[in-house]
Amino acid sequence: MNSKPFDAGRASLVGNRKLNQDRSLLLTHHNTTLLAIADGLGGHPRGEVAAQLFVDVCETLFRQQAKPLQDPEQFMVQCIHQAHQAIIEFGDRQDPPLCPRTTAVMAVVQNGTAYWVHVGDSRLYLIRDRHVMAQTRDHSLVQYIRPATGDRSQARSSITRCLGGLDQPPTITCGSPTRLLADDVLLLCTDGLWGQVPQQKIVESLSRDQAIVDGVAELAEEARQRGYPRSDNVTLLAIRWCEQAAEAGADSSLEEHLEAAVRHLHQVLKHNKSS
Repeated sequence: MNSKPFDAGRASLVGNRKLNQDRSLLLTHHNTTLLAIADGLGGHPRGEVAAQLFVDVCETLFRQQAKPLQDPEQFMVQCIHQAHQAIIEFGDRQDPPLCPRTTAVMAVVQNGTAYWVHVGDSRLYLIRDRHVMAQTRDHSLVQYIRPATGDRSQARSSITRCLGGLDQPPTITCGSPTRLLADDVLLLCTDGLWGQVPQQKIVESLSRDQAIVDGVAELAEEARQRGYPRSDNVTLLAIRWCEQAAEAGADSSLEEHLEAAVRHLHQVLKHNKSS
């Protein structure tokens, strides 16, 4: 019998790149689980270091904090702020100074409720009943350029928020706390997956009656093949919430879930005032 309230799968492929700049993290302590993914930005030096510093900070803070976390959203904001500072300090110590950068997406699942935050274009999907119930919105701008040859216009996106680069920490987007139901899937991934594999294929692969680890491996390989011979790094981390856990979670206090929603609303109002 599975002692955890979820099944998990994780995969990371280098693709056709010389270096894998993606990093991922999955930690569980009693009824609190932390998931995180980072994608070091290409075109900037040492993106893999920025991504590694992010997951290192997340792991350190998670192990230090008492569980259950009193405020999961605030915990994740703290992780991103401290990781951003660690990345800036690393870059400043180099000779000459560097500006490594990374995206970040995080989720905490605690007592059957999922919380998430993100910066950049690494994504989180909440899949329920073969549909995407929730999805993060990329912090990026898409530009359409026409090559000098006169061929069809091509899309090029640029990240508008990331960890590293600027002294001031990035503005973080927080998702709405959501109670998980039986067979819900939480997927965190880099653009190496969603930029190559259609969303419906992602949903289908993670909604089948197969182990989620198999669905994750299938998607990683498909993304690598679709991108060949210029495949990006491909990293994804997914959990499928178990029916037994969902039933047990129904007995949890509704008051705790309402408090989380109120805290989230305060975060949104605070962000709107500062924008």
